[in-house]
Amino acid sequence: MNAMLDLFAIAKGNANTVQTAFESAVAAMPPDQAAVVREFAAWVEAEALVSINVKLFVIVEFLNGGRYQNTYEWAQEQARLSGRSADDALRERLHKFYDKRVTFDRAFENGEQFRYGALNGGGAGLPEYDPYCVVLTRDFQTSLSDIACLPGDSLKICFAVDGSFDAAVVQSRAAPHTHRHLLAATERASDVPPTDKRDWAGLVASPGRYFEVVFIGDVALNTVKCVRMLKTEYDRMWDMAFASFGRKLGDAERALVHDFVQMRRGVVDGKIQVEVVA
Repeated sequence: MNAMLDLFAIAKGNANTVQTAFESAVAAMPPDQAAVVREFAAWVEAEALVSINVKLFVIVEFLNGGRYQNTYEWAQEQARLSGRSADDALRERLHKFYDKRVTFDRAFENGEQFRYGALNGGGAGLPEYDPYCVVLTRDFQTSLSDIACLPGDSLKICFAVDGSFDAAVVQSRAAPHTHRHLLAATERASDVPPTDKRDWAGLVASPGRYFEVVFIGDVALNTVKCVRMLKTEYDRMWDMAFASFGRKLGDAERALVHDFVQMRRGVVDGKIQVEVVA
């Protein structure tokens, strides 16, 4: 049996490699282009935070004193409540991603404690996964000793064509959180110059293209800076909840409206901040 890897030690050990790769990339550019890439790196360091896209009920659980569960914690709770096996719950929830997700996590020390997020430079994160983007505070992130950044979705970049786990990708490309901005700038160096600064958030996170952040730590209301959501989703939910109090809704819609109203109550009571983005 292969020894488990320490993701966070690997990331910290790559600090000099990440720094060197960045410096090499900008050294090969014309001065004006290099200046823009350095500016982008500084912007990522100053502005980008870690976010997790979740369903609406998770926001309500935060407001009720709960904490964010990773997939394994959720599966254990389902097993406790239902009497079914945790592995069955995992398989049903992860579907086609089960084999890769479990293989990746179990290759690392404490892998079943991992929480997954993404670097976020101001947008709604990855709404293709879930529509509510929980942005974590900078203080929380800097307090974490176990946190690493990867230049993409671990289930895509860390597996070979035949589906086998490629540990070499992690060993060569994982970056410590302190160097996340250098990783991002190096990976996006060719895209930064022609892009308006207003679009820089899209270079950090956009559909199918983002920087994955893996960490160990409890996420609860006191670690949340704000919740971001797309205007289209916000308007849809607002319309269902408040546009017509006589509207007939299905059971699923009523449950969503209930949770949206709970979130809105949290905003009005000053417990949580919601930002609506285009």
